[in-house]
Amino acid sequence: MIKKLHPIPVSASSYPFASAARYLDLEKYSYTETEYYMEGTANVYQSAGVTGDVEIRDKDVPYVNRLIVRMPKNPSDASGNIVVEIINPTSFMEIERMWILGYEKLLRDGDIYVGITSKPNTIAKMKEFNEERYGCLSWENPRMEEPFPFTEQQIRERGILPDLDIHYETGLFWDMLTELAWLLRGEDDRNPLREVKNRFLYLTGWSQSACYLFRYLNSFAYRPEVRRDGQVFDGYLAGGGVRNLIVPVNQYEALMNYDFRLKRVEHVEQPFISVQTESENSAFDAFRTKRRDSDYPGFLYREYEVTGASHDTVFSYIDYYREDEDLKRIGMLPCYHGKHEKGNDYPSQILFAGAFRNLFRWVREGSGPASCERIPVDEYGNNRKDVFGNTKGGLRTCLLNYPTGRYHSASRIEPGQSFVDPSSDKDPLFGYQEGFSAAFLQELYGSLKNYERLCREDTKEQISRGFVCKEDGEALVRMAVSLAKERGLA
Repeated sequence: MIKKLHPIPVSASSYPFASAARYLDLEKYSYTETEYYMEGTANVYQSAGVTGDVEIRDKDVPYVNRLIVRMPKNPSDASGNIVVEIINPTSFMEIERMWILGYEKLLRDGDIYVGITSKPNTIAKMKEFNEERYGCLSWENPRMEEPFPFTEQQIRERGILPDLDIHYETGLFWDMLTELAWLLRGEDDRNPLREVKNRFLYLTGWSQSACYLFRYLNSFAYRPEVRRDGQVFDGYLAGGGVRNLIVPVNQYEALMNYDFRLKRVEHVEQPFISVQTESENSAFDAFRTKRRDSDYPGFLYREYEVTGASHDTVFSYIDYYREDEDLKRIGMLPCYHGKHEKGNDYPSQILFAGAFRNLFRWVREGSGPASCERIPVDEYGNNRKDVFGNTKGGLRTCLLNYPTGRYHSASRIEPGQSFVDPSSDKDPLFGYQEGFSAAFLQELYGSLKNYERLCREDTKEQISRGFVCKEDGEALVRMAVSLAKERGLA
């Protein structure tokens, strides 16, 4: 139950962590950014078996959480589409990856963004950023005297993220999310969106947070007390889901041997779009847990595999934060560790914009979007390559249909720099790119003018199929032509 939702004042010395207002010109779009404390009580659940059923373990545990809302200043200018992001906690820093990938589309269309802190492991860095602002945040463990049924060594041996702490309880999140969604749907005076008409709620998350989304669907979304004779969310968009990770219902179940089907979505009555990059489309058990696209009433599903892109890109992980001095101060400024000259900068944000629009139309108009070809893999789950050294199939743009270089989904690094495997000299989450020679480009395309013509024709086709928004078409062509020119095509 949410008891209080109140805005946190902003001043020159106190503002939201990684505030979008510091990176983007929200005034240009007549948008506001407001951070809130969310205070209330939540149940902690435990598994009733291994297939996803849950039951209450601890009732009415108090918490103080935070959320961020970005919306048009004038509620009448809002589209009614409300994107609720499960903010990614994997790096121990709040990363709003779905906002970063989608903000250009959301801002131009009047969509609303709501980001909610999803795991208390990030609170330490927020407190380091501003103790006065975030010192009150609390997800206290109601069983603090009860030790974990495992050791830290066992956690590391199983490859589980080492972000558990006996002082807090991650399992408080499920009720927080449900109660927030129903608050945003209703007319309660505490609802910051109550003046927005025709509201549609969409749940989204990136990487570990996509796995939170899977767990929410598999264990919570269709429980009678969650549905309340309706539906808590109208649609779902999962990005970069790491399919070998099953999010435990509470942190005491971190080593529980759940059924493998919880690595994916088994049942979804509202439209669901999954967008995977080359880093995840076959790795992390993804090629073993694939689902076919479907329009069946109990499984409304599309999966797009973005060829060329890696899990992290220069745009989504580095450029957005623009050398933020606050992140430098707390030692959290994202960077590229690869030994290659240029990190992967494939414009996956353009395809995520198309995915968001397809989801919104699917929900509001009832017509499912087009399916796209999947990436073919070999018997070991490795992506198959074309004659240019790029991956075959998948959701493509002119950058791959008429390539001027190769895109890789992994980079060579110094041992110890990999988040996934510290002993490895390979980062499977942040790839790199390398250009073709000017002579080869000349042989392939003849001239820059002809190359631009080919890119325009290809992009027009992607727009007609709904994979690229018309508003992004020109930017995509300019990007491709600029890259070709940089690599020597004249």
